[in-house]
Amino acid sequence: MLKTAATALCLLLGLAAAQAQETQALDSSGASTGPSAAVPPPAPAGDALPAPVACTFEKVFVCTATGCTPSPELGTIDLPAHFLIHFGEQIIASVSDDKVPHISSIQSVIGDGDTLILDGNDNMAAWAIQLSLDTPEATLTTLAGGKVLTSFGTCAPAK
Repeated sequence: MLKTAATALCLLLGLAAAQAQETQALDSSGASTGPSAAVPPPAPAGDALPAPVACTFEKVFVCTATGCTPSPELGTIDLPAHFLIHFGEQIIASVSDDKVPHISSIQSVIGDGDTLILDGNDNMAAWAIQLSLDTPEATLTTLAGGKVLTSFGTCAPAK
């Protein structure tokens, strides 16, 4: 019991010391000047999120351990498959052949230069999309049920 109380006291003292350091690291505008900032600074104006894009995938290959074959559909969507990527809402929207809308959450977006890679998972399937802000080419790869679907298409600003 004494060890537990001593540990709790040390944790509280450490928290109080960290809070005091953070308070001292504030400049006259109230912004943090030190590396212990609790809230990251806002992204610079040049790092604004891209506008939504509409993507069309026209070629799909389904691969298993025995090889890859062309497919007339992307999962359950006949080709060409259409997707809307909305970076601000962090979603990808599509519509099935039965006209049922589907929304997938984007879990991460990473970028280097004009290339972006988005990824997520949905109903035991993992997916990643690579696209460019300067050229229309896009690639979608989906992993599910022991198969890999790789799709090739284009993206353009949504209208």
